[in-house]
Amino acid sequence: MKTAGTYDHYMDYEELTCQLQQFQQRYPRWMRLHSLTQTPQGRSVWGVEVTDLESGEPDEKPAIHLDGNTHAGEVTGSMAVMYLLDLLLSNHDDPQIHFLLQHYTFTLIPRISPDGAEVYLKTPATLRSVDRPGRTETVQGIVKDDLDHDGVIRMMRIPDPCGAWKQDEQDPRLMVRRQPDELEGRFYTLMPEGRVVGSKHQTLKAAQSKWNLDFNRNYPSWWKPDQPGAGEYPLDNPETRAVADFLIQHPGIGVMITCHTSGGQILNPPGPWSESEHDAVQDIRIYHQIGQIGTHETGYPLLNLFDGFHCTHQDYAAGAGDDWAYLNRGIFAVTVELWDMLSRAGLSMEEITAQQCDESQRRQQQIKALAWIDQHCPQSWKPWTPFSHPQLGEVEIGGLDSKFVVQNCPPSFLRQECEKTARFALRLCRFLPRLVIESLSCEPLGDGFYRVEAVIANHGYLPTTISEQKRKLRLSQPIEIRLEGFTVLQPQKELRWEGLDGFGQDQTWWSMSGCGGSSAQVRQHVQWIGQGKPGDMLTLFCRCAHAGHDRRTLILK
Repeated sequence: MKTAGTYDHYMDYEELTCQLQQFQQRYPRWMRLHSLTQTPQGRSVWGVEVTDLESGEPDEKPAIHLDGNTHAGEVTGSMAVMYLLDLLLSNHDDPQIHFLLQHYTFTLIPRISPDGAEVYLKTPATLRSVDRPGRTETVQGIVKDDLDHDGVIRMMRIPDPCGAWKQDEQDPRLMVRRQPDELEGRFYTLMPEGRVVGSKHQTLKAAQSKWNLDFNRNYPSWWKPDQPGAGEYPLDNPETRAVADFLIQHPGIGVMITCHTSGGQILNPPGPWSESEHDAVQDIRIYHQIGQIGTHETGYPLLNLFDGFHCTHQDYAAGAGDDWAYLNRGIFAVTVELWDMLSRAGLSMEEITAQQCDESQRRQQQIKALAWIDQHCPQSWKPWTPFSHPQLGEVEIGGLDSKFVVQNCPPSFLRQECEKTARFALRLCRFLPRLVIESLSCEPLGDGFYRVEAVIANHGYLPTTISEQKRKLRLSQPIEIRLEGFTVLQPQKELRWEGLDGFGQDQTWWSMSGCGGSSAQVRQHVQWIGQGKPGDMLTLFCRCAHAGHDRRTLILK
């Protein structure tokens, strides 16, 4: 499908804002742009609603949400969200896209941390979320700095007879650990490129970043004050608070993708405990179905946040945004960790995620990775180059520009990552429940009395209540039905139902020898008895905050 952008580079704040505003001007029928908050540096966190506004308001339709750049350096995520927006708008006349925009809403936040992303894109620095200090800690050790002024912070190898590293004999660009009995040779201590804060005669170590806030530890889901980067209290950052408010203000959001980097994985809640301990068994089954679709479109496996990262009940990523969306709001949220250089280099997921990896295996992985770099982005590797360090004396600086090879993809691969994310999102949107009035009819009973009958159905995979978790939290909204233009005698003019199943809750089975089980309750029949006269127009309204609105009219005969 066509797009207005080329997606061969990473947008800074000015370009991203300009693109959003141009889209708003060009496609007023399909898009609304909102500044959700202003950062302390005066930049907007932009929120977008995309739908066919002629077929209904954004909150009259079930919705899917995508966001990116929770972490400052994960700019591939923001480009994936911008690509999806571009795809939807540029192809609104395509039959498949047009159907989605008629019946669903896409809510998007392309860049949650515009301040942090500017630092990442325009300076050699790296940072977790934003260039604001978190809890004050003494900074000592090697503070990262672009000493050779080549625009990249790489690595230093410091000649040291006590050093634990040496050059690889076959490829001197690589560093390997010296053997326990190696006493002769040239050895090094490895450190990030930077300057020494504190004594250079003490044990050298990489200093902690002065910018240690982590937006993905700042949400009020099992938040822990001692979690690194958590902030002083949940949602104390204007950016995370704006995200939370935006999601709450859009109750139609039932599914969600938050775009991060890297590692080539799809992660699903719960994070604080194992899937086997989660009491919403049907939700886990739905998550696995989401993962199956996601893996098909992206090639990335589904991993549970707790089980996939071998967490413990004391050690897990507390305060994460995807956990908050699911555990506190009942939204089926997944994190997509876009881009994985190692798998592109030919490593299997088993090799990449192996808990135990000896030096020989690690070296073979690095050889494969370096061969891939040589073929696809050789300019990103700098040979070890002598440098006169003002504190450490003669050192060598070299290695990889990891920002746009490991953490993010090289620009030549950016469109591929965006495309696969968009394919996943377009399919995930179709999981949403969708209320439809399938039929509306009337039968004259004589003397001005009529029987009006309707069938209302959920045409989606998910139930109108979205998730077991949402029902447990008492956040599920009912189906509301109202009949206008008719004097209703029974049962009543307005009705409320708890909800309807989706076809994903069907419990039937099939084999070559037969079929059985029970179907899902996807339809509800309702009837009214009342008075009217020929020519009266009846209108049936049906709505659910999570499953959309529908209406139908009927002329009495």
